[in-house]
Parts: sequence; C-alpha cells; structure tokens
Amino acid sequence: MKKTKRFLWDTIVLTAAALLMRTVGVSFNVYLTNQLGAAGIGLFQLVMTVFSMAITFASSGIRLATTRLVVDAVSKDGADVKKVLRRCLLSILLVACVVAVLLYGSADLISLHWLFDVRTARPLRMLAFSLPFIAMSAALSGYFTAIRRAGAYAGVQVLEQLVRVAATAFFLHMLSNRGLEASCMAIVLGSCLSDLSSFLASYLLSRWTIHQQRKQHNEMPHLTRRLLRIAVPDAVGAWMRSILLTIEHLLIPIGFKKSGISSENALATYGTIHAMTLPVLLFPSCILNSLASLLVPEIAEYHALRQTKQIDAIINRVLYAALLFSLLVAGIFYAYAGELSVAIYHNEDTRPFLQLLSILVPVMYLDMAVDGMLKGLDQQLSSMRYNIIDSGLCVVLVYFLIPRYSVKGYIITLFASEILNFYLSLRRLIQVSTLRLHWKRILKPILCMAGAVLGVRLVATLLPAPLSGSVAWLVGAIMMTLCVYLLVLRCSDCITQRDIRWFVQIFRPERRQNALLSKKSSG
Repeated sequence: MKKTKRFLWDTIVLTAAALLMRTVGVSFNVYLTNQLGAAGIGLFQLVMTVFSMAITFASSGIRLATTRLVVDAVSKDGADVKKVLRRCLLSILLVACVVAVLLYGSADLISLHWLFDVRTARPLRMLAFSLPFIAMSAALSGYFTAIRRAGAYAGVQVLEQLVRVAATAFFLHMLSNRGLEASCMAIVLGSCLSDLSSFLASYLLSRWTIHQQRKQHNEMPHLTRRLLRIAVPDAVGAWMRSILLTIEHLLIPIGFKKSGISSENALATYGTIHAMTLPVLLFPSCILNSLASLLVPEIAEYHALRQTKQIDAIINRVLYAALLFSLLVAGIFYAYAGELSVAIYHNEDTRPFLQLLSILVPVMYLDMAVDGMLKGLDQQLSSMRYNIIDSGLCVVLVYFLIPRYSVKGYIITLFASEILNFYLSLRRLIQVSTLRLHWKRILKPILCMAGAVLGVRLVATLLPAPLSGSVAWLVGAIMMTLCVYLLVLRCSDCITQRDIRWFVQIFRPERRQNALLSKKSSG
C-alpha cells in the first residue's frame, strides 16, 4: 500500500503540474491566436511540424531507455546510476548535434520544397540550436521518472512553461509589427530560451538527487548494448511515424487547396483543427499522460522481478479508471462544445470539431494508458510496428480523401487512424497479459455517462436566460455533471464499496493504518 500511495501521489503531483502548464498553454495559445490570427498560427504550425520531426530524430528512445536502465540499475543490477545516466546523456547529445547541424543546413531547402513558404527558413535555423538541450532533457526526464522523483521534475516543467510564456510575450511585443515571419521568430526565440532553462534546471536537480542516493559502484553489464536494444526500436518507430506524420501534415493544407479552399482559408482551417481544437480536447489527458509515464517504471520493475499478479492488478485497475475518466470527458465535450468554444476562444469556430472529435476521446485517452503499459512490458517493438501502420494509413487517407471531401475527409482520417492504433495496441496487451474484456463493464459506464450528461444538460437549460451560457453556468454544469456521474456509477456498482475503501486507505496516514492493522491482528 505504501508503494501504491507513492505512485498515486506522484500521479497527482504530475497531473497538477500538467494541468497548470496546459492551462497556461491553452491560455497562451488563445493569446497567440489573437496576436497572429488563424493564418499566423497555421504558419507557425507548419514550422513546428518540421521541428517536431527534428525533435523526434534527436531524442526518441532515450527517455524510455533511461527509465528502464535506471530501474534495472537500482532494483536488479545494483549498478552506479551516475554512470548509467552519463552514458545516456552523452549518447543522445551526439545524436542531437548531428540532427541540429542537418536541420540548420537544410532550412532553406525545407522552406522552399517542403513547406512552400520561405518565411519558415529563419525560424527553423534558430530552433536547431535548442535540439541538444531538448534531447538531454528527455534523458533527464526518464531518470526522474525511474527514481520516482516526479514531483521535483514537475517544478522544472512549470519553470519551462513560465519562461516560454514570458520570453515569447516579450519578443512578440518587440517584433509584432514586422509581419508574420517576425512574429513567428518571436515565438521561436521564447521556445529556445525555455528549452535551455529547462535543461539547466533539470541537470542541476539530477546532480543533487544523485548525491543524495546510496552509492553503488558496480558496472552495469552490457550497458551500451542494453541501451541500444531499448532505445533503437522505440526511436525507429518514432522516426518512421514522425516522417509519415510530417508528410501527412504537409499534405493537409495542400489537400484543402485542391478541394477548392483558398490558400489563406486552408491555413486557417488547418490552424483551427490542430492549434485550437485538438489542444482543448487533449487538455484533460494530462492526467493519463502522467499516469502512463509513471506506469513504465512500475510495470518494468515488476516485469524484471517476474511478478505477474501485480502487473495484472495494475493493468485492470488503471484501464478501468481510464475508461471511466475518458467517458466523462467525452460527454462533457460533446454536450458543452459550443459553450466551451465561446468561453475559450470567444467564437464558435471550434464547436463542430469539438463535438465531432469528442467521440474519439475514450479511444485516444485509453491508447495513452495502453502505450505506457506496453513499454513497461518490454513491448516497444510492437508499439513501433503499430505506430508505423497507423501513420502510413493516415498519409494514404489524407492524400486521397481531403482533396475530394475536404474537412470531412480529414475527420474520417482521424477516426480511422486512432481506432486502428488503439485496437492493435489493446490486442497486443491482451496477448502479453491476462487482461480480459467484459462488455458489461464497458456498456454500463457508457450508459451512466449518457444519463448524467443528458440529465444535467436538460436541467441546466431550464435556468434563467441571464445565467444560461455564462462561464459560471458552464463551470457549474460541468461540476454538477461530475457529481451526478459519480453518483450514478456508485448506484450501478461500476464503482464498488471495495474500490472506495481501497482509495480511502491510500490517503490514510501511516500511523492510522498501522493502528488498524494491529487492532485487527490482536482481535
């Protein structure tokens, strides 16, 4: 129970930090949208599409490899963690420097022949300088996850976001009157400063935590081979997916133009979906992102010690909790899409996309949890294969559907790719564990969600006109939906008395738990 408490508290801390960062991020995204407009955001998204691919090439695989190797060093090999971390940092620094040089040298070529916009060359060259810091920060993130110091690293992430916002706002103020390219450069400069600050803070924190740990002087056997065995499959899969994803994102505006939309409207539509709708839909997923990242070392440790019962217990409990949470989020987005769009962006441009894509929320959220479990079970090869299949399907569908069906074609692409990836990942998890699907445990929560959301929505619409549609009304409706949903789940035994006792026991003070155990044993 002590280990479960630590795991849950780490999840809460990471989630709180992620919620804070995403709140700041979404708010800042609204600010950027107002400053640059939809076309400016679309231009920035084009730059970030290529840069995201560069980040993938520079850092993929190292976070997972560092986490797994440090877990093995502490729990199984008794090896020197400092040497393991140093090897990971130096390895990824070499890779990142090579990628940075390539990006810097090919920026003009990319802007002319890939992005078809010369304004993207300078931002790409500037972003190349931050690649080594991003890559080494990924390795340090894996280290903090492995030693269960998520709370400390969450502070680093908050610092990074605050520096990004402050620096970008400053540079935008200085350069905003010089056109879209200068505004894009302002965002890039803020991003570079935040990446540097994040690396410096996490590196200093890692030095302190290593000094606090019990010294172990054993050498980890076959360290480089084990590093490559974990990192390479994860990296290759990420590289392939990133290449295909970049091709997909470059084809999207081109496809919109072929469907009859003008160049500016194509960028605006692309920006509305990718820079405005998807960040809002994925905002609550920070809870599952935190959970998925922490599941890797937990399951990896049990997997190394061959403790299958503990693994199965984690998988069943976490997946069911993820299902209940994702259904609630999907219902809220579907029922209150218009109000959320107005509250966040002061218009209803994102309403149809929020409502339609909310149906995908359970699939996307559950896939995050399943992915973390597979990586903890040493199934990165399977994850790589599924990601490549998913991205390849996206490219094919985007190429053929968007020119013919415009936005509808892209929505079909999103549904097909997300459902396929989740199906393949879940099937693999069932194969390597004792997980079994019970349709009753899936259908009952869906009915509970539908009843809670529709009931509260109906009652909320009966309120007086001055209150209806306000931010206070929206917050109240969402909180009421949450309460009714939990009540219906309890009444239908989707949440049992045993689940409640388990949850309460986690937060009970240690001395209180020990006293209860002593009382039971003496009785």
